[in-house]
Amino acid sequence: MINYFTEEHELFRQSLRSFLEKEVKPNIVQWEEERRIPRWVWKKMGEMGFLGLAYPEEYGGANLDFFYDVVFNEEIGRMNSGGFTITQQVVQYMSGPYIMKYGSEQLKQKYLPGIISGNLISCIGITEPGAGSDVQNIQTKAIREGDYYIVNGSKTFITNGVYGDFIVTVVKTNPEAGAAGFSLLVIDRNAEGVSAQKLKKLGWHASDTAELHFDNVKVPAENLIGQEGKGFYYLMNGLQLERVCFIPCSVTSMEFAIDSALQYMSEREAFGKQLSRFQVLRHRIAQLASEVEALKAFSYYCCNLYNKGVYDVKLCSMAKLICTELHEKVATKCLQFYGGYGFMEDYPMARMYRDVRVGTIGGGSSEVMREIISKIVIEDTNYAKAQTSYKGAGEKDLTGVNYFTEEHDLFRSSFRDFLEAEVRPNVNQWEKDGRIPRSIFKRFGEMGYFGITQPEKYGGMGLDIWYNLIIDEEIARMNSGGFAASIGAHPLLAITYLNAQGNEAQKQQYLVPSIKGELIGALAITEPFGGSDVQAIRTTAVKDGDYYIVNGSKTFITNGVYSDYIITAVKTNPEAKGSGGMSLLIIDRNSEGLSANELDKLGWRASDTGEIAFADVKVPVQNLLGEENQGFFYIMQHFISERLSLASGAYANSLYALEVTIQYMDERMAFGRTLNKFQALRHRIAQLAAEIEWIRFFVYRLYARYQAGDYIVKEAAMAKLLATQLTDKVMTECLQMFGGYGFMEDYPMARMFRDARLGQIGGGTSEIMCEIISKMIIEGKGYSKPKVNHSSKSSV
Repeated sequence: MINYFTEEHELFRQSLRSFLEKEVKPNIVQWEEERRIPRWVWKKMGEMGFLGLAYPEEYGGANLDFFYDVVFNEEIGRMNSGGFTITQQVVQYMSGPYIMKYGSEQLKQKYLPGIISGNLISCIGITEPGAGSDVQNIQTKAIREGDYYIVNGSKTFITNGVYGDFIVTVVKTNPEAGAAGFSLLVIDRNAEGVSAQKLKKLGWHASDTAELHFDNVKVPAENLIGQEGKGFYYLMNGLQLERVCFIPCSVTSMEFAIDSALQYMSEREAFGKQLSRFQVLRHRIAQLASEVEALKAFSYYCCNLYNKGVYDVKLCSMAKLICTELHEKVATKCLQFYGGYGFMEDYPMARMYRDVRVGTIGGGSSEVMREIISKIVIEDTNYAKAQTSYKGAGEKDLTGVNYFTEEHDLFRSSFRDFLEAEVRPNVNQWEKDGRIPRSIFKRFGEMGYFGITQPEKYGGMGLDIWYNLIIDEEIARMNSGGFAASIGAHPLLAITYLNAQGNEAQKQQYLVPSIKGELIGALAITEPFGGSDVQAIRTTAVKDGDYYIVNGSKTFITNGVYSDYIITAVKTNPEAKGSGGMSLLIIDRNSEGLSANELDKLGWRASDTGEIAFADVKVPVQNLLGEENQGFFYIMQHFISERLSLASGAYANSLYALEVTIQYMDERMAFGRTLNKFQALRHRIAQLAAEIEWIRFFVYRLYARYQAGDYIVKEAAMAKLLATQLTDKVMTECLQMFGGYGFMEDYPMARMFRDARLGQIGGGTSEIMCEIISKMIIEGKGYSKPKVNHSSKSSV
């Protein structure tokens, strides 16, 4: 598993947090009222070594990896003051790096030691009264006259612009050259002709923000950063760092908001009980916490890319978009939990609510992020990285970035070819037939796909769980929820249970032929009167000599009609309360007294789904799977892998829907142009693409943790909740972009739309996921890991 933080990172975190709690938090209210932060705090931070973390040692920096900066941003984000956070972010990440990466040695010696020691405060001057996110429209000019540039123009919304010491300023040195006419100049704040007007802001009160005016300001030519005419390219490169830094501080700010809301909810009573006892509020907390947890995983991945020197404009833009919009949502929802007190400045949420509003504006507005993303995902636009003379932290090193190895990629390519040749041409027929032919199960077995992670002694390959993830992702591209369900339920449910809980005789009788595809298995838990409430099942198995006599019924059972055996949850001790008394039995499909009725479904039409009745079915006692009365715990254990699989299939299906929609938009004309030229549609595509990547990298992180042995009940529920919610949204939006054709069964979206709807129901409904998550977050309820007999990597 990729570990982002070392023991040294955590020691640094403890030291920084202790400093902030002692020196900063007690003063935040005063600094907010005074509308500025005193310089002594920055000097103290410099003395403590908290500034200049990634800067070279020769200028006073520590030359550390980027995850020290991640820690720095996470901890300042906990202070609940956007003004405090942005002040030093501008210095360390938005202005100083241009000097460090592109500046002359003279500029580095003059300015870098000061910002690292906390003695100098810098600004970044980009935005103008008539040019915000549209950087190419700036008008501030710098005309070369001998050894000086003469600067005229103005900048606005400049953080640190009133009390700062110098401004890294974007100017036009060649007004006729377009993007090639921009340069970066360091302008001292006290230079003659520079004036500032302090601006009144909605939030960020602790920081000073100015409109700056330059009136014939003489700037030494030696203050040019890098080459003349390269400023735009330097800027485009630097904006990725600015956007990446927004994310970790926003994540911890959101965590602070949720923790504060939970504390308030545990103390505040209404209608005779604590607010934390109201299910509707608990589920809102669960939803927010899930989204923040997913963002944290996505954030760390993007930060790791930056740390390794990977220039990924798409992911950085996606992360910034998701992060800042989620921050607004969290602040709004958490303020609502406080009721009227949330509107009071004496409580924490009022300030956060004000501060976060600028997040979707600064560093490139959400609209600009969507424009960048749409150019990349629709038109394959490539954003090249500017060259830099700086050789230090952040040099390209892909070690520890990719979750998949070369062997994984080769397997994906081979498996995709197999599916395209033997599955896609037949999917429509299988949808009409309402079942997957046995020949396909046998082909999967012959190719080794059913045993990819199973022990070699039973015919498997013993490979890691990333191969299962690849299978889920590729099957999702077949655009048949029924195929995915039938072909997936066999290894994910039946084979997994057999390997984990089965004895040697059971494995020889059922597991070996199942891996070969000669037998098809099903898992039967849900009953007509017991869906997600597993503890409420009523099917009984009464022991009678060498047999269990089974009576009851199951419903919504994938492969329930044509399977060869059914792993069935039964009550072997009906008197036991709660989760006690439940066991698992392997019941042969042709057993006397067992009958199945095929169900007519909205979607998943290629799979057979049955309602199964058991009338005095005799099951040999040797078909008990695992220990008697331990069935509930086995089910809970395997819910993790099931939910991760459902999550991976959901986002992969969403990604495929996006691909076919983009293809349709590229071909479909309306009002004289292709659909992919309409900005409203482009931005919808960008939003969906960003959300898919957000969830995808969350699931990847969870697979890594699961493989490492983490028992991730809460996180798996979060992933399943978010991924299936997203799929519903993606299918609805993509169908809409197809217009009337989206409603036609001859086009792909109608089936996707139908099939996706079950995602939020199967494997535990979204409501159940919220209930599990809320119990673990609000009440600290833990789900202990059951003891299990396993012998393959798939059973971690």
